[in-house]
Amino acid sequence: MAGLLTFSARTDAALRPHAFLPPAPEAVTSLGMSPTPVQNVSPQQQMLEFITSAWKTQLVATVARLGLADALAGGARSSDALAHEVKAHPDGLYRLLRGGVAIGLFEEKPPRTFSLTPLGACLRSSGPGAMADLAISQADRSHWLPWGQLHEAVRTGLPTTRQVLGADIWEHFAKHPEEATFFARAMGAFSAPLASDVVRAHDFSRYARVADVGGSQGILLAAVLRAFPGCRGVLFDLPHVIEGAREHLKAEGLADRTEVVGGSFFEPVLPAADAYLLKNILHDWDDASSIALLTQIRRAAPAGARLLVVEALIPEDGSPSSTALLDLNMLVLVGGRERTASEFKALLASAGWALERITPAGSLVSVIEARQHLSDNRG
Repeated sequence: MAGLLTFSARTDAALRPHAFLPPAPEAVTSLGMSPTPVQNVSPQQQMLEFITSAWKTQLVATVARLGLADALAGGARSSDALAHEVKAHPDGLYRLLRGGVAIGLFEEKPPRTFSLTPLGACLRSSGPGAMADLAISQADRSHWLPWGQLHEAVRTGLPTTRQVLGADIWEHFAKHPEEATFFARAMGAFSAPLASDVVRAHDFSRYARVADVGGSQGILLAAVLRAFPGCRGVLFDLPHVIEGAREHLKAEGLADRTEVVGGSFFEPVLPAADAYLLKNILHDWDDASSIALLTQIRRAAPAGARLLVVEALIPEDGSPSSTALLDLNMLVLVGGRERTASEFKALLASAGWALERITPAGSLVSVIEARQHLSDNRG
């Protein structure tokens, strides 16, 4: 892929790994990340596209930073008029717009007049399908610089953020709130549709009380409670995160059906519930940390409680998947990982949970349901 600033157990919570979720697979493919060969293009031409893709990332981000999609929303305009509005050098902006034409963001008609294409309209700052914040955050130093040291992450198995940023990703966001803001807004834009997919995929009516662990602003929990009026909810996150969650749930008219609890999910302070939700939390963490978290939940869970892990899955059969690219993103940024279904089964078993079923939820994630192992002795 877990408000403005919400870090995980180390800092703010909406900036965590769903934080690092890419767009839906069809969007990933359209951005040139398709693993399949392109028809009528030689391997060398396709490789050249890969090698120079960094140019496109920064071009797209610059279009977003300057607000050009918003400026062109009303119709075609001259490059000089746009330069004046966005306070850019006239020739520099014309060259940027011309580059945008090359990748399908704009159309140009003489003399130097540009209009927005449907692809370019994705770079609006707001509205349905707006992706400007995501474009900016992916080109910011918080992502750009760590990826430049991918080779070091592959050699060491460790994230590269401290090496290039002087801090881990959460500390960096805390020191640079502008970058954190773009990132959090980008992640928030994906949370609502993902939450809708989850409530369509899983029947929450069998639970009286659902706890969203690391639930950030409560977008998923709110979706569950709206869809299943017989449920009550508990949102659990860090103390400095929960005030934002409390405000969001109140604005949704759900304050009377929710309890908001502050604490670290690595400590024995988790609330009792019939079901525990973990949405895009475990991919933030290595196996040892994930097992520690899952063990804390098992110890807090009443008999018969269910665990619902919402995550992307890497295919077991080795088939090409954009989740493999997300896995590298997790390695570089936080030292976490994406997992296969078998890896989740083993991870859950190590913490005393037995995998029951996996249900796809939309095109990006699945709901992984587990129960307490029959031999659970609360140890």
